[in-house]
Amino acid sequence: MECVIREATVEDCENLMSLIHEIADFHHLLEDVTINSQVLKADGFGKDPFFKCLLAEQPVENGCKPARPIGHALYFFGYNVNHGRMVYLENLYVVAEFRGKGIGKQLLSKVAEIALEAGCVEMKFVTMEWNRPAKEFYIRLGAHDTTDSEDLHCMVLDQDALQRLRQHGKEKISR
Repeated sequence: MECVIREATVEDCENLMSLIHEIADFHHLLEDVTINSQVLKADGFGKDPFFKCLLAEQPVENGCKPARPIGHALYFFGYNVNHGRMVYLENLYVVAEFRGKGIGKQLLSKVAEIALEAGCVEMKFVTMEWNRPAKEFYIRLGAHDTTDSEDLHCMVLDQDALQRLRQHGKEKISR
């Protein structure tokens, strides 16, 4: 399917937030979403952006309907101490009625192009264990699951854990 892929702008934050709510609902994680469009504006379009985002839009038809966001890829750059520059795909989402039409692949291809132009040597991401269609999609594109092969586990320190860790560091320093 033909679609327009473009970089998101600060004006897209409301639409992007709607897409984030859709994917969170799809993953049964809607109650976990704590950000809003204001946070997206500050974090993605401020002085030092934490992320970049591409939007897929349904093309304008005969100049009558405005372009409609139908998917997004939210990513950021990082560094792998073994391999060097990398891109981390935080979120890839295509609206349900547009899945299976190549839009996800177009978004991912554009992220790959941007990553390669930036000198990245790999793209990392996670997918839900139960989301077999997503895992199969990524494997068809050449991804490999490192959960078993590299015996890697995705770990998270939430905000409370970060606070405790920071406090622990301050207590050690003051002794």
